[in-house]
Amino acid sequence: MILVQREFQVDKAHRGAFERMSSRGLWPAMREMGMQMVAYGTWGFSGSGQVVVTHSVYADFDHWYATRRSLPGYSSGSKVGAFYEDPEILERFKHLMHTYAERESLVNYSEATPFLMDEELSRPKVHYRLVNGPSSELPATFGRGSIVEQADFSYENKEIAETSKDLLASHIWPDLESQGARVIGLGTNALQGDETFSTFVAYPSFRELVEYGRSPRQDASDDVAQAWVQNTGLIQTVKRRLLIIGTDYGKTN
Repeated sequence: MILVQREFQVDKAHRGAFERMSSRGLWPAMREMGMQMVAYGTWGFSGSGQVVVTHSVYADFDHWYATRRSLPGYSSGSKVGAFYEDPEILERFKHLMHTYAERESLVNYSEATPFLMDEELSRPKVHYRLVNGPSSELPATFGRGSIVEQADFSYENKEIAETSKDLLASHIWPDLESQGARVIGLGTNALQGDETFSTFVAYPSFRELVEYGRSPRQDASDDVAQAWVQNTGLIQTVKRRLLIIGTDYGKTN
């Protein structure tokens, strides 16, 4: 599984149209190809306000390429992905294509960062769509104005990173989700080493992140509190940034 984080430079005057073309056209079409767009918005606080950002999840790199309207290394539209060349799959979403036909014309520049996701610890459900297979599920969301925290961790070595993953999965994340957070997943930037990983966790608002997302709650169990302390001691560096969600696309709880 891979999560592709793509930053788009779109003029602010065009961002409303860009979101509508995406949420009413492209993202539903890509569900028919088996993928999920799990987060869209702008970087908040210390992040750049010059871009909008999507987080799209695919089964693997072949799946990602199959969804592309223009493959890497080719001019726009001269070589399309496999789903656009398969008449039976195309039939599932061609009625949506007019909705996003002009979307690329709104983009001045875009840049993608792929993350290799841990499938056991990540929540999206995606697959390479076959003719007789189902589309992907509508992804969960807290809606416009909610946040997704991306935390980029580094450790002394891979073994310590694996211990940290275990603490997150067994103690910290279940406690966050019991309070109302929603874990998206965990993955390693494809251009970095195994002693690093990034986590993606959604919160209804910034208030919830402050209340229980940064440290153990006062009424947390001893096991959970100890897991927080142990995990903090393992981390060599951590960099955090917040995505302010800018769409209501998705399924609300």
